[in-house]
Amino acid sequence: LFLVSSSVWVALSLPSPVAAADGQAGGEQCPPFLCGDVTIYFPFGLIPDGAGQTNCGAAIGFQLRCHNNIPYLGSFQSEHDMQILSIFYHNHSLLIADRLAYFNRSSPEGCRIPTANTSSQLAPPFSVSPVNQNLIFYNCTKPPPPGAGLVETVCHKNTFVRAADGRPDESAGSYFLEDCNATMVPVLGVSGKVNATNYEQLVRDGFLATWQWPPQLPPPGNFALGTSIIPSLSISLAIYIYIYIHTHTHTVH
Repeated sequence: LFLVSSSVWVALSLPSPVAAADGQAGGEQCPPFLCGDVTIYFPFGLIPDGAGQTNCGAAIGFQLRCHNNIPYLGSFQSEHDMQILSIFYHNHSLLIADRLAYFNRSSPEGCRIPTANTSSQLAPPFSVSPVNQNLIFYNCTKPPPPGAGLVETVCHKNTFVRAADGRPDESAGSYFLEDCNATMVPVLGVSGKVNATNYEQLVRDGFLATWQWPPQLPPPGNFALGTSIIPSLSISLAIYIYIYIHTHTHTVH
């Protein structure tokens, strides 16, 4: 009877699985907050103004900033930060868009198109969802041959776009055109094939990304016995239980 009671005491005295996991991740659960129209809560953590990081949230990859009531992944000073348009906590996904001012002909920096594959701008725990469709942007040194199915962008200067057609090797390289640099940009679009002539609106509307929980952090509310309680048992506690069992075994005999 005492052994059962001791086991219960051991389990109750251990830290809760979520609390222990938060400690391993380097932060606690942040209080929910509203940034513009987006509600932010765990696993995301807000980086305070003037700070380089936050002490709450699931992990470094889940840090974000709220700048002018607009949420961004990471630090908004970074050229490749993504604006968060919406977060869907129930299926670990979010709608995000590149914040750079593409297709702006009045920009002092000049009109520009995407030149970096979106997948290269996302780091774990985030990845591009396969439900997206893709646009291929071309920055060419000379006009491509006719019949390539390209739409000229508002930036002109031999910049073009086309809708991807779902090739087996769906990558920018599979849409190679001579004398052109190809860039793949995912867009959520709507049901059916996207229309390349709507490229500006499609890019502004963003794409769907998903996230995976860090290995050391079970999702909130999950009581993972094998991954939370057992590793928390210290060696000394295991030795104590071993000695107790053998001591009482000898007492019985």
